[in-house]
Parts: sequence; structure tokens; C-alpha cells
Amino acid sequence: MTSSVLSRLQEVAQGMSACHTPEEKISTLLEAFELFSKETSRLESAYRSLQQQFSSVNTELEETNRTLNAKVLELDVTTNYLQSILENMSQGILFVGVTGAITTYNKAAEGMLRHATENVLWRSYRDTFSDTFFGFSMKDALATSTVPATTYVTTDDGRELAVSSTASSHHDASAQGLILLIRDITELRHLQTIASRSDRMKELGEMAASVAHEIRNPLGGIKGFASLLVRDLADRTELCQMAEYIVEGTITLDRLVTDVLNYSRPVQMQLETTDLSEVLRNVCTFIEADHSLGSNIALHLSCDDIVEVALDQQMFRSAILNLLVNGAQAMPDGGTLTIALRKGTRRATVTVHDTGTGIAPENLENIFSPFFTTKPEGNGFGLPEVYKVVQAHGGAIDATSTVEAGTTFTITLPLKP
Repeated sequence: MTSSVLSRLQEVAQGMSACHTPEEKISTLLEAFELFSKETSRLESAYRSLQQQFSSVNTELEETNRTLNAKVLELDVTTNYLQSILENMSQGILFVGVTGAITTYNKAAEGMLRHATENVLWRSYRDTFSDTFFGFSMKDALATSTVPATTYVTTDDGRELAVSSTASSHHDASAQGLILLIRDITELRHLQTIASRSDRMKELGEMAASVAHEIRNPLGGIKGFASLLVRDLADRTELCQMAEYIVEGTITLDRLVTDVLNYSRPVQMQLETTDLSEVLRNVCTFIEADHSLGSNIALHLSCDDIVEVALDQQMFRSAILNLLVNGAQAMPDGGTLTIALRKGTRRATVTVHDTGTGIAPENLENIFSPFFTTKPEGNGFGLPEVYKVVQAHGGAIDATSTVEAGTTFTITLPLKP
């Protein structure tokens, strides 16, 4: 109610005392009631207007709230989507802010760096890593925003990591720092070594085959003439013995030439679905019956049941026998030979382990190369032939060894679909 209306009502109320007749009093009351009714109508109209304004503002607030909720939901979806990408990447991601705090650290990084997330995330990199752990000075890089494109790090357990670094110069200070992309290239390096070894073996095989062909022709002539000398010098014992030495030498060389030529030829296999566990049991039975390993060597076999692979039984049996004989020769004072077969989801794994003298680290890379041998009477074609047979089956072979502790050969073969 406005002040002018209130003043008028007060005047009317005061004028009531001056009224002497009932008619005057009724007239004054009617005037006051009319003023009150007008003001009430005006207040009702103002109230309705306020109600409409409130309803309009409330509608706008509800619409704004719906829009805000939709934006929050969209932000949550985007955040979860990006987080899912980060967590499912095969490469490790780290973000180190300008203060040195690590604000991004995904599962792949945790697996590669072997540090739990709770011990790394939102903490200073200095709490976990040395300044040069990633192949450059983190302190200098944060200060200058200058980093090498790629560095290589070897972990304590022998894995090799490639670290790609980028400096973030975002206008928002919270987004400034270093982005580190980490890849475990241990397997890649291993595959590169295998590929390099395969190329080297192929070149050696081709060269050896060419040389073997050139040697075999004159070798036959030498053997023939030496045989004639043996016949003609039958009555001269000393000279005849010398001629026999020549014949024996040509036979040894001819055997080596044959090994070289056999190695250089493509493998011709007759594959059939075979239970690999049965093949290994037969190999062990054959060796134990033949007493090839000697009485001071124990042979143990551990196999998963029914492991079916596509196999040329004769060739693969020969390869396993070669590994067992090598293992036995590495244990002149006796020891244990262990063969194990395990079935995975897609591949079968065969391990042959001995407790022998082991292989020196500088020789381990060369054991599958033709002509390489540490045995006085070896020709260096045993393990290369094993390697060739395993590869022909679509498999892979690798060796690990510790001097004076033993050697383990690991063969993987694809399972029969």
C-alpha cells in the first residue's frame, strides 16, 4: 500500500471524529472502503505480475539448469572417453607439469615403469625417478621447454624403452609441461635380431652352397686319385697309410659339403596334425632305450595333454634330438635334462633345459649361425638346422644361458586351428 493512500486513510479516520451525523459517518466510511478496495485491486494486480515474472524466471532457471546438466553429462562422457583411451593404450603416457608434478600416468606406463599409480600420480617426478631417468635432464627440460624427440632407456630388468617427448606450451599454466610417450621396444629389438640373423644365415647358406659345389668336384678327384695310391702302394705300408689319411680327409670334407648343401636347400616338409606331447614322449623313450645320454644324466619330461600342431614328425624329432644331444654334451660330469611342453591359447611352447656349462654371452648371438661352433669336432650345422626346421614350421626358437648354470632353448609353434 502506497504512502499517499495511507495518508488519505489516516485523514478519513481522523475525520470520523468530526462527523456528527450517521450520514456523515457512513459517507466517510464509504470513501475509506473505496480507497482500500482500489489499493487492494492494485496490490492484487501487482502480485499477479510478480507471480508471472517469477514463473518466467523459474522457467528460465530450469532451462538453464537442464542445459548445464546436459553440458556436465557431455563433459563426463568426453572425460570418460578420453580416460578410456588413455587406459587402453598400449603405449605409456606421462604428463609432467611445470612444477614437476606428474598429472597423467596410464596403466601402460605403470606396467612398463614398474611403479604403482598411487606412488606416482600427483607427486613430483623426483619422488620416483632420477633427473635423467628418461634419457635427458627433466629439470632442464622443464626450465627451457626443450626436449630431445626420442631417447632410449634400458630398465634394470633388461627391457628397452623408447621415450618420445614433447613440450606443451599451452596458454593455461596448468597445461604447460612435458608429454612423454613410452613404448616397450624389447620385443621389436628381439624381432629385429631374429630378422638380422635370418638374413645373415640366408646369405651364409647361399655362399656356403656355392663354395660347396666348387669344392665337391675337385674333392671327388682327390679322393679317386688317393684311392688309387692306396691300391698301388699296398706293399709300402708307410706311404699307403699316408694315402689312406688323404682318403679319410676327403670323406670328412665330403660329409661337410653334404651338410652345407643340405642346409642351403629349402625344407621340404610333410605336415600332418600331430599330438606334440606324444612326439616328445617317443623322443625320450628312444633316447632312454639307446642310452645315448649316459648313466650320469637324468631326463625329465613334463607335458600338457593333447597339444595338436601341424608337424613333420621326422624333421621335428631330429631337431629335438639335436638339442638333447647338445645338452648332454654340455654336461660332461652329469646333470639334468628337462623337456617341458605347455599349451597356450594360440601357440605351444617347448623348452629344453640343461644344467651344463652354459654358453658365454658373446657366443649366444651366434649359436644359430652356420659354421659357428665351440666344439673341437663340431661343424657348426646342428643348431642352424634346428633353427631352420622350427622356422619352416612357422615357429620361433630362442636361447637363454648362464655360464656354469645351464642353457634353455625355447621353441614356440602355432597350434592347429
